[in-house]
Amino acid sequence: MTPGRPSLLRLVLVPSLVTLAVSVARVACELAGIVNARSGGAASPLGITWLVVVFGAWFGWRLAREGEAPGRRFAWAWSLVAVILLVAMVGVRLGGLDPEDRSESAYVVLRQQVLVVTGVAVVLAFLQVRVWSRLAVVLFVYGIGARLTVAAIAIAAKLGGQDTHYTKFGPAGIERDLGDTIKSVLLSQLGFWVGFTVVVGSLAGNVAAAIVRRGRSRS
Repeated sequence: MTPGRPSLLRLVLVPSLVTLAVSVARVACELAGIVNARSGGAASPLGITWLVVVFGAWFGWRLAREGEAPGRRFAWAWSLVAVILLVAMVGVRLGGLDPEDRSESAYVVLRQQVLVVTGVAVVLAFLQVRVWSRLAVVLFVYGIGARLTVAAIAIAAKLGGQDTHYTKFGPAGIERDLGDTIKSVLLSQLGFWVGFTVVVGSLAGNVAAAIVRRGRSRS
């Protein structure tokens, strides 16, 4: 580590603890009936998806303040394209699924579509390494920690027979046996959602870094 360069641990420690607290609070509120346990999370503000933007921006700001910079010009634009492609792919692949169909065939189709969007998310996340490798690595480490926590919560909830959104899949909220639940949780959390974290967090981080650099150029 070069002098003055923040370590990975220093960068991700507090965000990871905050994310852990939100995840625990979320499952506790679902079990208490305070928060909707519908599949997908029902866009509840008590969730860690929004934290990707917050901490992505914070990581970019911290790195820029320490003098680090993306490897490409207009890095935010490259990241914006990646986010648009990811959102479009999710919309195309998952947007047409029947929200009422919980059949075996519906689960097979869902799994196939998730495999596709996961592959796209992973590829787009890897490309962010070419845009700003340091930021992408920080987001990857943060994302792995955050999503391992969610996976552990989901598996524990399934083992305990508890009603949470973590064990329901797709718009229809398909529920499966323990084996399928573990496979689906690991695929979505450590595949798609980690990729999502790197892609979306990179956009937020590159925008924050651009603001820092612009402020310095004016001073």
